[in-house]
Amino acid sequence: MQQIMNQTNISNMNNKINRLFLLLALLCLFVSVNGQKKVVVAYVTSWTQTIPDPMVMTHINYAFGYVNKTFDGIDIDNEARLKQIVALKKKNPKLKVLLSIGGWGSGRFSEMAAAKEKRMAFSLDCRRVVDKFKLDGIDIDWEYPTQSSAGISSSPEDTRNFTHLMRDLRNELGEKLLTCATVASAEYIDFRSCIQYIDMVNVMSYDMGNPPYHHSALYPSEITNRMTTSAAIEAHLKAGVQCEKLVMGMPLYGRGVQGYTTEPDSTKGVTECWHEQSMVPYLVNSQGEFVMGYENERSIGIKCQYIIDHRLHGGMYWEYGDDRQEKLRNVICEILMHGEAGPYTANYVGNKVRFNVLLVWDPSAEPAHVEFDKQAIRFFHKLSYGEGFTYDVRTDCPASLDTLKKYDVMVMLNALPYSESARKAFQSYMEQGGGWLGFHATGYNDRNTHWPWLNEFLGCGPFLANNWPPQSVLVDVETQQSPVTRTLPKSFVAPSSEFYQFSPSPRANKDVEVLVSISPKNYPFGIKDIVTHGDFPIVWTNKKYRMVYLNMGHGDEAFIDATQNLLFTNAFRWVAFKNDKMTR
Repeated sequence: MQQIMNQTNISNMNNKINRLFLLLALLCLFVSVNGQKKVVVAYVTSWTQTIPDPMVMTHINYAFGYVNKTFDGIDIDNEARLKQIVALKKKNPKLKVLLSIGGWGSGRFSEMAAAKEKRMAFSLDCRRVVDKFKLDGIDIDWEYPTQSSAGISSSPEDTRNFTHLMRDLRNELGEKLLTCATVASAEYIDFRSCIQYIDMVNVMSYDMGNPPYHHSALYPSEITNRMTTSAAIEAHLKAGVQCEKLVMGMPLYGRGVQGYTTEPDSTKGVTECWHEQSMVPYLVNSQGEFVMGYENERSIGIKCQYIIDHRLHGGMYWEYGDDRQEKLRNVICEILMHGEAGPYTANYVGNKVRFNVLLVWDPSAEPAHVEFDKQAIRFFHKLSYGEGFTYDVRTDCPASLDTLKKYDVMVMLNALPYSESARKAFQSYMEQGGGWLGFHATGYNDRNTHWPWLNEFLGCGPFLANNWPPQSVLVDVETQQSPVTRTLPKSFVAPSSEFYQFSPSPRANKDVEVLVSISPKNYPFGIKDIVTHGDFPIVWTNKKYRMVYLNMGHGDEAFIDATQNLLFTNAFRWVAFKNDKMTR
């Protein structure tokens, strides 16, 4: 009997252990599927000067190399720049660099792939180039087999010969990467015969239409041609490409009618629109006509979520230098490489407003502050397209707590509440979990302010000194652990401004986390009013509240620097999404 009981106990224990392992396996599967980090492939061209940040992608495809005139090797455009790109691996040892061969209008593929000896010689030369430049692989961008639309030679046998080329390249490259760029429709290539040789398929899901059609819409609608990004992915899956080899293309540029761009201050006379069905932004002119389709943070974030939801291998973009404001690349990096879908998460998929913002400014303030305020309002207007929020603008601080509680974030642009009722409402709002982003003069709290709680809220003493006239300064990022500063360099030059120094410094407050400070290397700085020494934090958060104070905001240069703009954006996001204490 005892033996039977022991066997029963052992059996029960084994069952429990098996169930435990099953649960652990399911948990691991859940984590791997939902938390898996994706590849980010950036095309970097030979003709641009920009040196990429090697931390915002996993792969660089250097464009371009070409099939040489004798059809048996490679010519590389701007070898010196290729070496510069490969050298970025010193900063990011995990970075993979490939040479992309081809591009629109690049021919000689058909002749090379048709002859076995040429094909073999070309493959051998690819291996030579990989070894010589210490590359991680080759990307073939043949646009397109069997087609002469780009002014190149072609043959009906190109599709079959493309497979032979992939096979021969795989044999020569061994464990090195072999990828290809493909037309959105998945035509011209027999994927079922060649996918075994290919590591990644970069789908060029852009340039799929011209006005009045959007060239990179995610889903079909009246503003799309027959092909969309989602249709491109479905076409490749149907053609035999496994989802774990699919890399979805995203453009960092727009396509539109000549004379229209999405550059700052160049959109006068047009209206920015958002298409709920196609999940993309576009511009219309004063007659309501579609004049440009492009991408913003919101649409890129939604596409990144599509990549995650459909378990694709990752995302690709053309071309690194097109994102002059560095916004789209950062969205892609944060979501796909770091799994940080929070601020951009497409769980909201653009259908619902995620939060509400109040912008407060004072048109009667000194001219330099007013100029900053006007630029800041435009800045947050553009940001609203990427972040999915609505905003109101006021020239006074509400005196009602009920009014303030309609907003998840209050952005004070050089304006403080002056009336007693407005101050009480603001204090209650913050103590009940409201969000606040304050710029420059919102921290000015000398003996004439007569508001003791402001010092407690800011976490510092009164105003002590400032530099004059305004000037640019070297600033130090004190921590890269905070979401506000994590994507910033360790130091950068902040554009010209007047900066306030406080005493005691906020650093002396145990509840304050200093994020950015003026480097002592600047001392002395100023001409009329000179700061010679002392602790000089300029960005911080008082952890007792949902707030960030930014000491910038004087004059018309605050938004000329991409790094400082990223700081502003990160601080805004952090305040907006740290809102679990908000009382509604």
